[in-house]
Amino acid sequence: MNKVFVSKMPAQQLDALQAMVTKHIVDPSLRDIVGTADFTATSTERGLLRWEQAHLVAALDVLNAYQRDRRSRSSCRVGSLRLGKSKEFAKDPRTRIIELLKRWLRTHAGNTNVSEEEVRGVCGLCRDILNHPALFPARNPRSFLQSVAEVYDHLQLQLREVLERDRTCAELAQRVLSLSRNLISDAVGFLLLAPSDFRQTDTLPSLEVVALWQSLPDLGHPLPGRADAQLQRTMRDAWGSDCGGVVAAVLSTPCCVRLFDGARGEEEASKAIEARAASSRAIALGAASSRSIALEDDGLAPAPEVSTVRALVRAVSLRTPERGRSDEGESVSSSFVAHDVSALIAEAVARFERGSFRSSGLAGAFRDPKDAAQAKVRQSYFEAAKGIHDLIYLLAEVLVQFHRISDGMGDYGMIRMSPWLHPFLDALMDKLNCLKGSLEHINEAVESAYVLARARQGRVEKPAPSDRMCSRAHACIERAVTGRSSHAKALGQAIEELKARSAPERLPTVTGSLGDACKTLQVILQSPEFRDSVGDAFANLPPLGDAAGGAGQTQPRASTGLLQLADGVDSDTDVEPRSAELEDEPRIVELGEESVAMKMSPSFECHSERSTAPSSQESQSTVGSVTQAEVWNCTASRVGRRLKRRDQRVIVVHDGCLHIYEKGGARVEAVMDPVLDMSSCAVRLCMLSLAARRLPEGASWEDGVFEHAEYSFEFDSADFAATFYSELKSIAG
Repeated sequence: MNKVFVSKMPAQQLDALQAMVTKHIVDPSLRDIVGTADFTATSTERGLLRWEQAHLVAALDVLNAYQRDRRSRSSCRVGSLRLGKSKEFAKDPRTRIIELLKRWLRTHAGNTNVSEEEVRGVCGLCRDILNHPALFPARNPRSFLQSVAEVYDHLQLQLREVLERDRTCAELAQRVLSLSRNLISDAVGFLLLAPSDFRQTDTLPSLEVVALWQSLPDLGHPLPGRADAQLQRTMRDAWGSDCGGVVAAVLSTPCCVRLFDGARGEEEASKAIEARAASSRAIALGAASSRSIALEDDGLAPAPEVSTVRALVRAVSLRTPERGRSDEGESVSSSFVAHDVSALIAEAVARFERGSFRSSGLAGAFRDPKDAAQAKVRQSYFEAAKGIHDLIYLLAEVLVQFHRISDGMGDYGMIRMSPWLHPFLDALMDKLNCLKGSLEHINEAVESAYVLARARQGRVEKPAPSDRMCSRAHACIERAVTGRSSHAKALGQAIEELKARSAPERLPTVTGSLGDACKTLQVILQSPEFRDSVGDAFANLPPLGDAAGGAGQTQPRASTGLLQLADGVDSDTDVEPRSAELEDEPRIVELGEESVAMKMSPSFECHSERSTAPSSQESQSTVGSVTQAEVWNCTASRVGRRLKRRDQRVIVVHDGCLHIYEKGGARVEAVMDPVLDMSSCAVRLCMLSLAARRLPEGASWEDGVFEHAEYSFEFDSADFAATFYSELKSIAG
């Protein structure tokens, strides 16, 4: 009997390829190359009418060329030549993996949005195949491994393109915001339902934040136009309690309005604040006038000082009625107008320590001042409320700004911000974990004291939450924390994924290529060949900056922060918090449309040198060729199109350049040549506004990549602002 030798190589190849496919490929239709007949040889034509991804089409062409040129090679030789055989391969291991790659490439070459995960997966598969040269020996001039290597090179280039235009960080940031809104809304509902005696909530159709705004009291209402009189009467006593007052204060913060209702709600809230401020000023002026008349009737001289009127305005605007009944007969929460959540919590804790629970709003099972377990539940309640307040602030004030960066600059911008983003996300996770722990502790206590006690027909402490309250509270906590697909779990995963997506390791090396493109484009547009091609009718283009920087000028690298987002504040400069008060009441400056302005030649250059400010005893002076002033650095206010004072700076015009010093005047923050660096400058009354271009972090002067920075400086007088403007204009020509 003749024995036929059967090679074990194909089986080994197939097993190895199947293991690699299982490791790297996620698509179920592509994961099994052994147990299916799908991956047999197909046409060596493209099969595409048009494409969107050039590198994927090129990789497809490489694989088709390999299959067209592939022939079986005999082990017999004639001289130095190996005999070839006209055998066609239909379903051998090489054909199967080639067909898998071709199917993926044909599917995605015409797709405008190719995900990074899929490209990385196919890249990883090709790279693993290249690790097995002994398993796939080369016999053809265009070998299997050579073709896979070429495909791998094209996929690497495709991955670089995907990273450059990827917006996944923006999508993840938006998902974090969405999940956070869901978590906060359910957490607020749980605090109102589970450990409280607010049976009024049974009549509320919804406990979402945007619905609860309708029931908040008129006094300090963030959106008075949305108030519902019937719901306000229903929830009046609840908001007047200790616990209800804390929750109401959280819901009334501007950050909460910004997070849940966006720009529209913020604009509506700002109008309400302005209306209340105008009303307060009118009341204060009326009180001052009444006091003056009373003094005159008594024969005393009035003292109508500005400081007195200002004090009256402040006293009236921050005045809060005592807990209980107000002058209008409504039950309101003290300090409700100020929205100071921490102060409200401190007041409530002090009352609880004195054993005053009558207006606490807590269920009866949590009112014993001597019970340590109940004290921990009360502590968890206030920690949860404070955690919600902190989360709202972090999301509405900080994360939305990161989202704006990612939305405008893609993953590139978010990765560049990772030194700031990642610590912020860690802090956000800490707040999330603390809130989760507090809510779980409250839920365990409520379940034991009321849900399980009622089920066992045991005694429950009164006042107690209703059955509907317990049912709705269970639904809230399950969605928020305890459920298998809870908001907290999904939010934690989204935060971790956002950290991974914005890791510096993902940063593509695009800065250099962008710089080369800018310089090359400038040379081409100024070349005679380009002019000959487009003709004389083509307009003269404004210069994009001199790559040499001008004769006799040096180009030291400016010291900047991570990214200058055109907000007028250097990222290396410590900015006073928005709520911090200056020496005087922060002055709001309204900028109109009409202003004297000069347009300078746009440039992609900035010149910086570290020097010491010229000494002067005056805040504003002109000495020889040096013009200097001590000014207010102003940035955009939260409310409306206004500017608000932030800190004081020294600015100097010297040697044809504008020197802007950091806060405190210790060192120069930026030096700008009006001709090369500034794109615009305008003056109106005491305000000088200018825009310039600066280097981003990590870029060099040769790259040609720059970012915009804007400054607004308020002078002591309009005359000196005009002097500075004239000085800059004369330099700019």
